[in-house]
Amino acid sequence: MAFKNMKELEQGISAAGQNWSDADKALAKKDISYGNSLYTLKNDWVNATKRGDTAAAKAIHDRTEDFRKQYGGYSGGADGSGYIRDDSYFRYDDPYQDTLEQLADSLVNYSPFENPYQQQTDKVLSEYLGRGPFSYDLDSDPIWQQYQKTYLREGQRAREDTLGDYAAATGGQSSTAAVYAASQAQDYYNAKMADKVPELYGLAYDMWLNEGQQYASQLNTLRGLGSDALNAWDANRGLLHDQLAGVQELSRSMYDRAYKNWAADYQVNRDSLMDTRYREETDYLRARDADETAYLRAQDEAQSAASTQQQALKQALEWLKMGVNPSDDVTNAAGLTSGEIESYLAAVQAKQAGNKSSSGSGGRRSSGSSASSGSSGSAGAGTVQDYAGLFRDAYNSGHPENFIASNYKKYGFSKSTGLSKEYHAAYNEDFDAILDTTRNMIDVSEYSPSAARAHLRAKGYDADTIEQIMGAL
Repeated sequence: MAFKNMKELEQGISAAGQNWSDADKALAKKDISYGNSLYTLKNDWVNATKRGDTAAAKAIHDRTEDFRKQYGGYSGGADGSGYIRDDSYFRYDDPYQDTLEQLADSLVNYSPFENPYQQQTDKVLSEYLGRGPFSYDLDSDPIWQQYQKTYLREGQRAREDTLGDYAAATGGQSSTAAVYAASQAQDYYNAKMADKVPELYGLAYDMWLNEGQQYASQLNTLRGLGSDALNAWDANRGLLHDQLAGVQELSRSMYDRAYKNWAADYQVNRDSLMDTRYREETDYLRARDADETAYLRAQDEAQSAASTQQQALKQALEWLKMGVNPSDDVTNAAGLTSGEIESYLAAVQAKQAGNKSSSGSGGRRSSGSSASSGSSGSAGAGTVQDYAGLFRDAYNSGHPENFIASNYKKYGFSKSTGLSKEYHAAYNEDFDAILDTTRNMIDVSEYSPSAARAHLRAKGYDADTIEQIMGAL
């Protein structure tokens, strides 16, 4: 269970009946993920205590203490309720953490650029491109219409004035000459009107060209404004990036300075402690004569060697009981020969094989080295019945029942009756539950992958199952 905030955590603490010190609560308030880890460790300790598993309870207590020291700089004491300051781990609270997170968030979520002049630019460009080729309609030109009215009126007036003048000169008699002169006067104005057509056409064309130049000028202006807006957007983003880089550099600098100061102080304390121990040991040795000192040293070395051998032997026996061959270092330290190891493993395997035969257990739990698929040969007198190898290889084949029916003799069995039933009983184990438990060990209890593998081996899972679990993570 992962709590999202301190309020939820406190409710969980109350519901679980856990006892938290003020120091533990302060550590949880510092970061809720610390609180979740402490909650899980405390629950594991309670469960181990209820089971009467003192070894597991002590191991959990030690892990909790390491967690407190590493992330809180204190020890909880024997029962976890105290507060003892511990400086053996370097701790640093970055004063710029919030600023870095805010700047990083602002940079990641920085709004994409949008040209504020894009809509206007598109409108002007659309109008510019949509004008079409130049055309001129004389009859729809209001200037032409005005010229036309003026010259027609003036031509008519000139005609009438000419006719009037001839009538006055001839005593009111009309003549061909008068009509001709009047027509010429009128044609003069008609000609002047016709002369205006090219002028008006050129004027309209110049206006059309000027309108295009105005559109082009507007587009250039709008594009320039858009470019300025893009430069401003990019400059602001660059400024944000520079601010983040500057704060990161300042944060790293302060971290390095704090670590160097801690390392120097820690080394001074360690040197002082070593000096004190050295003086105490020197005073102790000087209080004895040479023979007594030699005797005591011999005694200490003998006891140390015996203790080392006992611990190694204990460790070797624990692994041998699980059917696992100890490392050479442990075997040598325990004083065991290869023959003794092989004999002990053979006895364990024989016992486990007998237990499997009587109880139907087997499959994914390993009891030691197993024969690889097809490598055991046919059954014979004294052949060990390799449940683990048969069930593992049957599982990996993808067709377990067919594999068992075809290969059971290669694993030391004289008949296949009941083996498929035992296989299914063994492999009905909830793989998801094993996976969740291991994931919790790594994510919540902070086991390393190698420690998780060791835990699974100690629980009896074979190498293939362990790798399948770790691979699924």
